[in-house]
Amino acid sequence: MMKLMLLFLACCLAPLALGAQEEPEVITGKADAGRHLYYSAPLGTNGLSCVHCHTDFDEAAQDDGLIRAGHSLYGAASRPNWWGREPEQANAYANIGAAAAVCVEHFQRNPQRLTAQQLVDLRAYLRFINRKQQRQSLALTSGADRTGEYLGFDEGDRIKGRELFYATCHSCHPNARSGIGPALPSDREPAYYAKKVREGDGLGAQIAGLDPNAYDPSSGQFMPYFSVDRLSNRN
Repeated sequence: MMKLMLLFLACCLAPLALGAQEEPEVITGKADAGRHLYYSAPLGTNGLSCVHCHTDFDEAAQDDGLIRAGHSLYGAASRPNWWGREPEQANAYANIGAAAAVCVEHFQRNPQRLTAQQLVDLRAYLRFINRKQQRQSLALTSGADRTGEYLGFDEGDRIKGRELFYATCHSCHPNARSGIGPALPSDREPAYYAKKVREGDGLGAQIAGLDPNAYDPSSGQFMPYFSVDRLSNRN
């Protein structure tokens, strides 16, 4: 009788033990930890953080006086795709966290990328700020001059230009000196600066069709480009 009872218990417990072994571990993301990562420069190796290029609030409703290269990520978690990759494409990013990981690796120069926990935490925060639903894709735009000459930037208002410098460039090139980015030369033609602003690390030139090979993640360049919908030619 005892042997029958032991056999019965063994048969009942075996599926439970097998199920426990086969059940994958679920990692839960925490929005507060993700927010810390969003503002954390030590996440990368060059001093950049997510907020240097993307706000986490509604820019139309709030204005902190800065012009960032990237669009706000407020509500971005509900977009159908990120970085211009269509949802049906085989190489489309699975979620906004996967797309953000590319920024960490390339722009923040972190070769270790994000840990699994950091990835779900960052994604949890981006979902948390998804207060404004965006159901449409955000088209990748540029403004790079396909001739590569960048003419017509010789005239401008120096006072207005100073204000724009502190709104767009100062955080990476403090007072035009070395910071996150290198010191800026003061003896170049306007076309030189226009090219840097519009092409950045080469991605702007690639998107504009100027040079399909301009964007090289292994080149060491990491400056984001400013598209015309972020900084117009008049600015």
